[in-house]
Amino acid sequence: MIWRSVLVFLVACGSSGGGGGSVMPFIGVYTTTSHSRAEMPGSNVSCTDAGQPVSDASPFFRLDVDEVFMDPDVLGLSECSDATAMSCVDRVVTLRAGGPGLEDESSNTQTGGGAMCQLYYTHSQAKLTGTTIEVEVLDKFDAPNISASDCTPQRAQALSSSPSCRSVERWTGTRR
Repeated sequence: MIWRSVLVFLVACGSSGGGGGSVMPFIGVYTTTSHSRAEMPGSNVSCTDAGQPVSDASPFFRLDVDEVFMDPDVLGLSECSDATAMSCVDRVVTLRAGGPGLEDESSNTQTGGGAMCQLYYTHSQAKLTGTTIEVEVLDKFDAPNISASDCTPQRAQALSSSPSCRSVERWTGTRR
């Protein structure tokens, strides 16, 4: 649970959107038609890895104004156990209008904890075609042996071009 708190803090400190467009067409509840995740604890996977189906996937997910940021241009993803979205669990996924749909990225660093430098990069995107939505989240991480003064957000941003991810998660759904 602590890592989620840290991740929320990191996203809040380093999030940047693509700008343009509107989030309004994306707000709503979707029936989950597929949910997959690729990760190899202690290692990386290809960012193009299709992953494995999530066995305990929630039957629904919701995109709505993120309650942490309270910014009408930032949507958060929640997994829901019912179609009315009354019983949902927020995920650490933020999306803004940009590109051909929604996207968001975060580049952050952390020093201490036994490592000189920890670099984090996350890219989230969503595409809506008719009533079908596809959401993808790429998480990247590196812990290079560099000084704390060289552990910069710019170095974390450079992870964006890496073909390796710490995890890849994808949702596909149909609007209710």
